[in-house]
Amino acid sequence: MPQEELLEAVWPETFIKPEVLKSRIFEIRAAGDRRILAPHLLDYSFIQRWSSAYREAHRNTVESLAMLVEGDTEPPYLDTTYWQSYALIPWGLWFLGEWGEALHEIKVAVTLLEKNGDDRAAQMLRLFQAWVHLHAMDFAGVRAICEAVFSWLGEPSATSTLRICQVLAGAAETGLGHYARAREHLVTVRNDMERQMVIRDWYWRMPLELALTDLWLAQGDLAQARSQAERFLQVTLATAERTWQVRAWDAKARVALATRDLSQAQACLTQALSTLEDFEVPTAAWHAHATAAALYERTGNATAQAQHRSLSRSTILQLAQSLGTEEPLRITFLSAPSVRVVLGDTESILVSAAGP
Repeated sequence: MPQEELLEAVWPETFIKPEVLKSRIFEIRAAGDRRILAPHLLDYSFIQRWSSAYREAHRNTVESLAMLVEGDTEPPYLDTTYWQSYALIPWGLWFLGEWGEALHEIKVAVTLLEKNGDDRAAQMLRLFQAWVHLHAMDFAGVRAICEAVFSWLGEPSATSTLRICQVLAGAAETGLGHYARAREHLVTVRNDMERQMVIRDWYWRMPLELALTDLWLAQGDLAQARSQAERFLQVTLATAERTWQVRAWDAKARVALATRDLSQAQACLTQALSTLEDFEVPTAAWHAHATAAALYERTGNATAQAQHRSLSRSTILQLAQSLGTEEPLRITFLSAPSVRVVLGDTESILVSAAGP
């Protein structure tokens, strides 16, 4: 689908057509007042990010932040746009597979926020840190971060921060094999979303549906997993978010493999691989190619198996390389069982991935 159509298909938190947004950004930029341009450019980056134009969105977010600090001896700590830009930078880096840089940006931002007494924003950035750790398979690390945030939040309330924390904690507990705890977190946040919506629930519903699908699969409840994966797909198809669409098709394929429905798995993976074409979605791509390799191993297609395993492997190593040789999370990621299945000889991979 062309980018213009994707921008129109994104969840309508804004009702301005993409071409109108582009035109207005051009007009504001032409006026020459960069301080006025900065918040509008940030708003536009939201639309780009939600339509999976992550690289362009990241570029505009960085530019917005630079505009806000031009000519100032001190950063504008009280400017909402300034902190929104600071928070969105690591989020964009995660989507782009630049996990190490994302963690660095989070560390810098949290230090500044704590220095200025903005605990709320600091806790949200810690959840972004937990997000990176979750996808690097550091489930114990995610749980530790979430426990600290839960403690800071105090009494439960209908906030976006709480719900994000519950999704992260539930996914981490599944990864740790604590299924009862996982279900408590995930079912609670699902019920809360159905009872009372808060800002951007539409977005966080996608990782929630993935976490629930993974929980049912881990427990061997294939009937629940099948219906959950279908809900996950329908939620993602209502958006233009390619990362989550790929993960949803992959989830359906994994359920089909678990039920030995190889034709269904093939159909879902065809959709997954088609969805990621021409998009930079490394955090989703390695999963889809890994599942495709597993499918072709089942069907005895050695050539296709090797092709998809190679594509998954190269993306995994790209993600690991972004973490740097001194980052413990790198070894955690490369040692994860689902990653080892793709990489094969873990010991040699760890040595080669460490670099010179």
